[in-house]
Amino acid sequence: MMTSKSTIFSLVLCSTFFMLSMGAQATSLAEIKQRGKLIVGVKRDVLLWGFQDNTSGKIVGMEPDLAQSIANDLGVKLELVGVLTAERIDAVKHGQVDILIATLTDTPERQKELNLITPHYYSSGVNLLTRKTENFKEWTDLKNRRVCSRRGAFYNRQVTVTYGADVVALYSNDRSKQALRDGRCAALVYDDMSIAAMLRAPEWANDFVMPMTTIFTSPWSIAIAPTERGGELEKYLSKTIINWHRSGYLQQVEKSWAIPPSRFLNDKHKIWNKKVDNKWLCGDSISPSTPKECL
Repeated sequence: MMTSKSTIFSLVLCSTFFMLSMGAQATSLAEIKQRGKLIVGVKRDVLLWGFQDNTSGKIVGMEPDLAQSIANDLGVKLELVGVLTAERIDAVKHGQVDILIATLTDTPERQKELNLITPHYYSSGVNLLTRKTENFKEWTDLKNRRVCSRRGAFYNRQVTVTYGADVVALYSNDRSKQALRDGRCAALVYDDMSIAAMLRAPEWANDFVMPMTTIFTSPWSIAIAPTERGGELEKYLSKTIINWHRSGYLQQVEKSWAIPPSRFLNDKHKIWNKKVDNKWLCGDSISPSTPKECL
């Protein structure tokens, strides 16, 4: 049977794509070391946590620093993959990254899709960025008001159902922020720590405010593929986070980026350094008997 040139070309393209996809698939700890490179998904549009530097073009922030720390400890090179909120879960599920450190809130739904590592490495809640002239005071003030968010945020439905807001979920943080600037939304529903960071800049602080009490406070997890559940990569990352809490490393990185001090990190640093009968209260690894306050 004769095969056309176009068919051959298509087969070559498919084969090449398959090989590239296989090369990027999430791998075990041993395979990462053998490859000599760690591929980490980080946010590319969240100021201070993971964003593209205008001068160098590189993705920088607290979470890229955490990724670099892991790569250094493993003795491998680091490749960062910038992801948006709507893309990050698929990046893990489809094997585009080995691990994900991307402001990912731990929720029951995500636990079903991904392998979320404990202990958690950070925490944030939900608040509102709005113009001072809007004069929002209570979350119930959002009823029937159009507020922007970004696609894939866990709190979109909760804000809609609980407070009756008309949530417009845009594809990226940049688009939702621009919609707020343009007056297409009365407010932006966003992580409180990220809003606090934004309000340090005059371009936001002059006209905008975070007026509400923070709600839906939830911890963040590093995520890996479900196939690695119970494996060496999961155990390694869990012990790494334990060391970060116990040593105060997370607070050091937080401070280096001038991120407002987190009560969560302060509490975890204390609990992971607490001893009972000369033994660590939280132990040296996560197990079914690990106290909840350690997670």
